[in-house]
Amino acid sequence: MLMQLCKTNKLVIQINYSQLLTDYSIVKFSTTENYIKYGALILDEVGLKLSAKSIVFERGKSFYVLFDKNFISNIDLFKQLEKIEDGDKLSFKILDLNETKKIKQHSITQLVVNSIATPKHERLTYNNLTGKLYLFNTNHLRISKSKDKEQIFKIIGLEFYIDPNSCLQLNVKTFSNLLLNKSMDFSKKKMSAYPKYTFVHSTNTLRRILPSEKVSIDNQYILKQSIKKGTIEKSNIPFLDFSNLKEFKNSKIGILNDILNTINQKLSNYLQLDFKGTNIDHTIRHSNLFDFNNFDEDILLIDGIKDDYSNEYLESIKTELKKIIPNSRIKVSKAEDKYSFNIKLIHNKSFYLKYEHKDVYKPSLYIQHITLEDFKTNSKASLKAIVKELVIKNDINKNQVSIIDWSSFNFENNWIFGIRDKTDFYFLTIEPNGKIEFEKFESDLFNQNEYDELCDIYNENTNIEFIVKDDIGNVNIITRTNNYTIPEYQKISSILEKESREISITKSQVINAVNQVFDKEKASEYETQIISLENWNKDSLLNCFKNRIEKKKVVEKIQKDTGEILKSYFRDKTRYEILDSQLDIHSFKQDNSYYYFVGIKGKGIQQTISRASVIREITVYKNSEYIFDKLLPLMNVDFVKNGDLTVLPFPIKFLREWIKY
Repeated sequence: MLMQLCKTNKLVIQINYSQLLTDYSIVKFSTTENYIKYGALILDEVGLKLSAKSIVFERGKSFYVLFDKNFISNIDLFKQLEKIEDGDKLSFKILDLNETKKIKQHSITQLVVNSIATPKHERLTYNNLTGKLYLFNTNHLRISKSKDKEQIFKIIGLEFYIDPNSCLQLNVKTFSNLLLNKSMDFSKKKMSAYPKYTFVHSTNTLRRILPSEKVSIDNQYILKQSIKKGTIEKSNIPFLDFSNLKEFKNSKIGILNDILNTINQKLSNYLQLDFKGTNIDHTIRHSNLFDFNNFDEDILLIDGIKDDYSNEYLESIKTELKKIIPNSRIKVSKAEDKYSFNIKLIHNKSFYLKYEHKDVYKPSLYIQHITLEDFKTNSKASLKAIVKELVIKNDINKNQVSIIDWSSFNFENNWIFGIRDKTDFYFLTIEPNGKIEFEKFESDLFNQNEYDELCDIYNENTNIEFIVKDDIGNVNIITRTNNYTIPEYQKISSILEKESREISITKSQVINAVNQVFDKEKASEYETQIISLENWNKDSLLNCFKNRIEKKKVVEKIQKDTGEILKSYFRDKTRYEILDSQLDIHSFKQDNSYYYFVGIKGKGIQQTISRASVIREITVYKNSEYIFDKLLPLMNVDFVKNGDLTVLPFPIKFLREWIKY
């Protein structure tokens, strides 16, 4: 099944400039200084003290402010600027229609969007802070509760950012409470230099703290993450969750759906936003290629801890591994063997630091390490990942692809994959029979021209991930873009909203559907249960049916006859109609350029999709031909990303592993 049309985060923007300037005035403020610092107080003071509707600032010496037409017509802006610290360093100009049209499209669109106010009684709030727009959902607050009070330690939100290419970026941002300041790194920028914000509980919004205000430290926040165990913490908001309406609204796509609805309701006189669609040329559906039942290599479990518990721990791993790879001989051993597959148990880094012991971890192509503190013996997914990693390391050692049957791709030529690591280039050549050869490419007198050419390729774009060559010299360059695919969020929202409603159909309507779906005996049995239900709701009704298949038959029949949705089934065949932009492998051509993206496996999808499907561009170098389409199947494997499809051809994984050792 080929997906016909896919939407991306590239915006199609229509602005009604005349209507916008009928109701509002746009003022361009410029500083006499060299530039405006990011986070400059003046960006928020203009909003707070001059009653601005919105502000947009990216970089440089200027920023734009949106005012109500009536307000700006009845004030002396020169005098108003006197209220602002460093206001005397600002000049301003009220823009006319022609000047407004000269503002870059992404900037004026952002300015208009930044003006939206939070709808009443909504859990999602909009915050135009320091020239940016942040979206906060109260479910993403990190709160510590005690008997006396609730303390919000982190406010996690999305920045709604339209980039210079008019592509929408939804980046997770974390505002941390200053009570966490000892867990933050201020070596590059002092804490005093960060803009401070306070949380307004009545509106669930953040507001800039002005110098004249005194706010207790427990209600001061800065845009910065804390550090845990030497690593900067990362806040996550899932890209899409369709398990129910609440979780959908908590996801990025759910938040996007809400803000676009608000934009359509409140700003439609001035602004129309839509996502650009593109026609898909080629689709590859997931097929399971790694069979654990065929794995029959010896595995040694090495005890690198050697205490009373570690041997018992390894025996437990042995038992679980045997369930996954029944044809493999597995035993606990005192020493590793480079001709076998070795799994070595050690402590994690934190343990060795805490107890000041020597860290025994050493990178090795013969050994896969697991840590006692972190590895779960009963995790089937983790154990499978370990086995796959061992096979990859063995393939690298033997210079032969065996984790998959390379000959099944029917390649008739060598393929060369290249990546850059710092100043060096590394290449992997794979022959049609799966034989592999690694090479580190360094500059010397004999290859200086070729080396300079590689440098030129990579210097043109810092987002280049790898290059691929065939044996006649065609070169394709693969670059990660800032674009990603957008699912049919309006359809998802509509279905989940209908599913969340209270039941409206009657028992007699359900009984009528049951009689049409099942035979007389089974229908009679269900009819008795339905009639006896005391609490008439969707959950109690659905619990009447014995299994998923029978439940689904009734749900589909009732939806067809009445339009009522008792339960959504996005994971079934409808997933390709609504979620295909997030599933499997797709490629397309647009404006004489080639692109591809990889989603999660279409078979057996989960209800949460953690990340967006990033679009990558394939550039044909100089006079080369487009060859990358032949390599799309190399991402239809689940042994690189633990149980999911890989976004880069799997030989890149081999190359990166080889570089490590």
